Amino acid sequence: MGNCIFAGPRSSHGIVPSNVYSKVETLELIDANVGTRHATSKVTTRYFRCIEEIEKTTNGIVNIFNDATQFLREDRDDEFKTTMESLQTRLFDLHQNVTLLFKLSVFKIDFSIRERKDIGKEIMLLVEDLWKTIKDVFEGTEAGLKNIESKIEMLVKKSSDLTTMY
Repeated sequence: MGNCIFAGPRSSHGIVPSNVYSKVETLELIDANVGTRHATSKVTTRYFRCIEEIEKTTNGIVNIFNDATQFLREDRDDEFKTTMESLQTRLFDLHQNVTLLFKLSVFKIDFSIRERKDIGKEIMLLVEDLWKTIKDVFEGTEAGLKNIESKIEMLVKKSSDLTTMY
C-alpha cells in the first residue's frame, strides 16, 4: 500500500494517499499570492461559507471527541474504533476546508485575508498533529487522549479566532 493514511468510512477503501497532506500544493504555492486578484460575489460567498464550514467541522470534531471519551470508561471496542475513525474523517474534512480557504485567499475579499490565512496555517498544523496523535491512540498509547483533548481545545480557539474576524 505504500504511504497511506487510514481515513475512515468516507474513503472508498479506508485509506487516503499520504500525498493528500503534502504542504507543497497547499501552502507554499499559494503563500505569495494573497489578495492579488479581484473577487466576484460568487467567490466572496464561497469564501465566507468556507469559514462557516470550518467552524461547523470544528464543532463536529468536539462532539465526536466527547463521544469518544464516553467509551474510555468502558473497554476500547469497535464503537471506540469507529468513533476515532469518524474523528479522523472530520479532521480530513477540516483539512479540505482550510485548503479551500488558502486557495480562495488569492482574491481581494476583505481586510483580514492575510490574518485568516495565518490562522489557517496554524489550524493546518494542529490538524496534522491531531492526525498523528490519533494514530498513536490506535497503536495503544495511553497518554494520547489527553494530548488530543488539549489540541482540540487549541483548535476550537483558532477556529473561533478565524470566524470572529467578520
